[in-house]
Amino acid sequence: MNNSKNTQKPNKQGHRYHKNFNKGPKQVAQGASSRAAAAFCVNAIEEGKSLTEALPLFTKDLDDRDKAFVQEIVYGTLRHRRWLSTTANGLLDHSINQRFNVARSLILCALYQIIFTRAPAHAIVSATVGACDLCKCRAFTGLVNAVLRRFLREGGKLVESDDPCVEYSFPTWLYEKLQESYGKEQALEIMKNSNEHAPMFLRVENSKISTADYLQLLQKEEIKATLVDESSCTILLEEPTYVDRLPFFKEGYVAVQDLAAQLASPLLELKEGDNVLDTCCAPGGKSAHILDIAPKVTLTCADVDEQRLNSAKTNLQRLNRTAKFLHLDFSADISGIKETFDKILVDAPCSGTGVIRRHPDIKWLRRQKDIKNLVTTQEKILDNAFALLNKGGILVYTTCSILKQENEDQVKKFLDRHKDAKILPFEMKGKVVDFYQRLPGENNSDGFFYSRFIKA
Repeated sequence: MNNSKNTQKPNKQGHRYHKNFNKGPKQVAQGASSRAAAAFCVNAIEEGKSLTEALPLFTKDLDDRDKAFVQEIVYGTLRHRRWLSTTANGLLDHSINQRFNVARSLILCALYQIIFTRAPAHAIVSATVGACDLCKCRAFTGLVNAVLRRFLREGGKLVESDDPCVEYSFPTWLYEKLQESYGKEQALEIMKNSNEHAPMFLRVENSKISTADYLQLLQKEEIKATLVDESSCTILLEEPTYVDRLPFFKEGYVAVQDLAAQLASPLLELKEGDNVLDTCCAPGGKSAHILDIAPKVTLTCADVDEQRLNSAKTNLQRLNRTAKFLHLDFSADISGIKETFDKILVDAPCSGTGVIRRHPDIKWLRRQKDIKNLVTTQEKILDNAFALLNKGGILVYTTCSILKQENEDQVKKFLDRHKDAKILPFEMKGKVVDFYQRLPGENNSDGFFYSRFIKA
């Protein structure tokens, strides 16, 4: 799923930057290019773009090292954006015209680096000031320089705030939603965990190699990792690494997938010969897991987004898996599908509130009004999918949301609409449950919701 998708076209300022990034002044301060790229990315999020769109656009001409550096700045700035903005507001004598918001983004990125990284403050200031020209906001060079130097003179610390939405940099509406569902104490814990760096989990293709044997291969490459007790196919890396360092990655022995996501496909209770449907398959991680658990099932992978469906095809090809692919919106008319299925996975489009630590832009792209529309879409997908389920078949409903409207409440409404649907309990963390809400940080994993039904 891509919960942060936005189809808005890049603004003209973004195009100017993208086109002329390497055509600026001959003398550019060291690190200015990467700071400019980071500022443009942050500004793009302010304008409604997702990180998936912005990062490739504004780092296109940078080398891999600088791309990683820009990503670190952007992710960090977005994690702490509200607190950084509150701090910046106290340093500005007047607001910056919206037309030049990229100058404000430069300041936020610099503040993040000064506070949260080990880079020398003077180097950060120099590179940021140098980036003003590349960002087409030369007139703000003096302002940017003065604000950052004032910040250093006054102690270089974030402003104190009693507002948890400032401290944890969360939208107020989302904090209120979390409080409604979990209470104040747990809501604060969720926000804290959502700002942590996400670890890197691997899913070993057990039909090709055992998890223990793959762990030994990692050890030979001096990649520190441990087995995960919740799942027989899961490995947790001590530190994230590039996939090209992973043994036999290209050969399809392993995939990168969070623990929470890995626990979804086994709930289908797959058997060889099953006819299986994945209604919202992109980018294909759970589809691949289905085919690893039961390589001889017949799998149909559907998705509304053709580009992301192609990504799923590519991912399955790397793992040497075969499936049928269907470009289809399961929330709309599905009358063209004539076959029925034994097992169906509905990993529904959702708010993505359980994966904010991986996608910090979700905090700022998602709006309260979006939730109602998402719930409606989920209802339509569930109803359409259930209509294709054979009697005695299993439907698994999952989201990467932590909002009850999309999860527990959605399950109850579905059961009210379909009297031939019955809850099928399952075991999670040693307990038999009707459904399970995993919160961000639980066993180092993402936030995730699981439920399943059987057709009577």
